[in-house]
Amino acid sequence: MKPVVDLKDYSWKTAEIIFDFFKKETDCLDAQGNLLVAPKYVVCIDDDMVSAYYAAIIMNKALKQFGTYPVLLCAGGVGMLSKYLNKQADGTVISEGEKLKRVCLRLGDFPQIVVLEKGNNTGAVLKEIIDYVNSDTDAVIFCPTQRMSKRLERTVAFSTKQFPGSKALNAYWYVHGESLSDMLQLYNGKILAGGLPLLSEAAALYDRLGTDKYVGLYQAEYDGNIPKYVRFAGYYLAQNYPVRVPRSFFSAPLQFLKMYSSIVWYRKAIAVDLEAKIHTWREAL
Repeated sequence: MKPVVDLKDYSWKTAEIIFDFFKKETDCLDAQGNLLVAPKYVVCIDDDMVSAYYAAIIMNKALKQFGTYPVLLCAGGVGMLSKYLNKQADGTVISEGEKLKRVCLRLGDFPQIVVLEKGNNTGAVLKEIIDYVNSDTDAVIFCPTQRMSKRLERTVAFSTKQFPGSKALNAYWYVHGESLSDMLQLYNGKILAGGLPLLSEAAALYDRLGTDKYVGLYQAEYDGNIPKYVRFAGYYLAQNYPVRVPRSFFSAPLQFLKMYSSIVWYRKAIAVDLEAKIHTWREAL
């Protein structure tokens, strides 16, 4: 049975505010849904396999409009959650990039798929993408999840300063709108432990974009004003679902135990849920 989360709880109202406010708008499509550029590269990225589905949408559009598939880059290392979600039957752990590739192969006959899997954080993954593109000025369309989109875009905007000598990517964005229900899936682990991974992700997103901790180090400054209601939501999440900073000596280990137990309990169901999602995505394509 799939875990149930009460979205009426106040914590989810604050998370919804953060995810809705901090997002990058799609800029690669016209009003009719046609591509405005012919991409040479399409990127799916991070630990949520829905990014592979979004990339497949853009790949198919490119084939239809321009007669050829772009190079599909599947980018992501092994993160805090994925190292448990991506554990194989033989005990090995595959990277997020490799898992994205396996999903992409189920979604289309894409002739050139490249896995970039050495990075263990957003900046390192982006550096792999930059190194692979190697100063190419052709268009790159990123297809991240909504909740990752603005954070990644701000990192891309800062890349020439973070990585001296590199050239700016000719980056475009395809960001599919997602509700909390869309984000809270079993296959991506976000619904586990009462939705704790997603609430912590909302807190982390505000920490990354709503404060100046990372500006000038890993990302460009947020390009806009942040209203008081958004700051209040971010403060609430930071107090209740802190990022890497335990509320008490025991809170972090207890949260980890809660998460790990939930993953072990639902491991088989997670795999089944992903299979069902892949079937749904294939039908939609």
